[in-house]
Amino acid sequence: MNVEVENLPNCMTTLRVEVPPDRVSKTWEEIAGDYGRHARIPGYRPGKAPRGIVEKKFQKQIREEVKKKLLSESCREAISSKKLKVLSVSDVEDFEIGEDKSMRFTATLITAPEFELPDYKNIPLKPMPADVSDEQVSGFIENLRDRFASFNDIPDGELKTDLFAVIDFDGKIDGKPAAETLPKRGRHLSEGENFWLRMSPDAFLPGFCEKLLGAKVGDTRSFQIDLPADFPIKELAGMKIDYEVAVRGVKEKVLPELNEEFVARFLPSGGGVDAFRADVRKRIESEKLSEIEDDKRAQIMSALLEKVECELPPDMVRGETRRTLADLVRENQSRGVPDETLRESQEELLAAATRSARDKLKGGFILNRIAEQEKIAVGKEEFDRHMALLARRSGMTTEKLWRELENHNGLGRVEEEILNAKVLDFLTSGATVQPDSQPGKSPTDL
Repeated sequence: MNVEVENLPNCMTTLRVEVPPDRVSKTWEEIAGDYGRHARIPGYRPGKAPRGIVEKKFQKQIREEVKKKLLSESCREAISSKKLKVLSVSDVEDFEIGEDKSMRFTATLITAPEFELPDYKNIPLKPMPADVSDEQVSGFIENLRDRFASFNDIPDGELKTDLFAVIDFDGKIDGKPAAETLPKRGRHLSEGENFWLRMSPDAFLPGFCEKLLGAKVGDTRSFQIDLPADFPIKELAGMKIDYEVAVRGVKEKVLPELNEEFVARFLPSGGGVDAFRADVRKRIESEKLSEIEDDKRAQIMSALLEKVECELPPDMVRGETRRTLADLVRENQSRGVPDETLRESQEELLAAATRSARDKLKGGFILNRIAEQEKIAVGKEEFDRHMALLARRSGMTTEKLWRELENHNGLGRVEEEILNAKVLDFLTSGATVQPDSQPGKSPTDL
């Protein structure tokens, strides 16, 4: 079999293959023989028709089966003989079976990028502090108390800083509802009912809470908010908004006392406040250890990405960018970011998704090469364990998860995730923490 290889830009390779006539003839005879044994042709008993008649009647079908069988086999053999790292077959063209039964075709392949592996052992890492301070323990406990806070009505009380106001409001710009003047931003500033507002200088709009200080339940106040020219939201910069606000409630946030009754929610076995503080410290220490390991992996990936420059398959970049962009949009929506804000930021989101996609793809290729170099692989048992863990997390049976991933070509991605994690564990175990460096930072979140 004659094979010619031409490397093209953007991780593309052209493979020109010529299959010798004897192999094509042998395959043709095998497939034509199968047709001869089972074909039903008028005037002949099954399997007794002359070969020439069978081939004439079923020539198109025989040719297609020969093409399908030999294309798959010869393409696979050609790739193996040239030791190409093929990601997918993009196209097959110029297919031809000659009169002499020779076969030719050209295959366009998407191949893994070529690059030199950098020194990936003993990567220097910046340390991350592991100590847990008393302030961190107290802060964790205060956050818990805050989550379980209650809000008490103060019927006759006046609005003061740090109290909570429950208000109805109506906002207008030049006598028109703010939503008409500012379709994108004004809807949230035009009106609200039973709107909760913490009385602080930076709440809602600058100066808004200040205008409500001293108001009581049942009071109505009218005032104007004059936004500065350097206001961070450009559409609102320099705007004057007239508000009419009715106070429906004045509430005080009350934190639960830090006593045995409170900590019993988190320590079913008992132990009191001191035992709870000790338990909180252990929790934070455990989280810190996990953060430290994540930080090490992030530093290692950052170092490897910085050391390697290579082309990436454009189709893979586009596909990964679409997935990353969808994830970014979902993440922002879950945080309450309005759709109009996302549309306004679509260029920035797309740029961030593209950078992230390229880093993810390049990082995957680097880790895969290291896995080959170090003979790191994913065994069946660890793959099955990981699938069982994913199934428990997703609340479905392993069999159902397997089917869903299989239907969406996701099993390969799961195996890739396991392999990448194993390679990063290997690299982390061999990395060197620099004791005199400043605490490291993970790559910037997108």
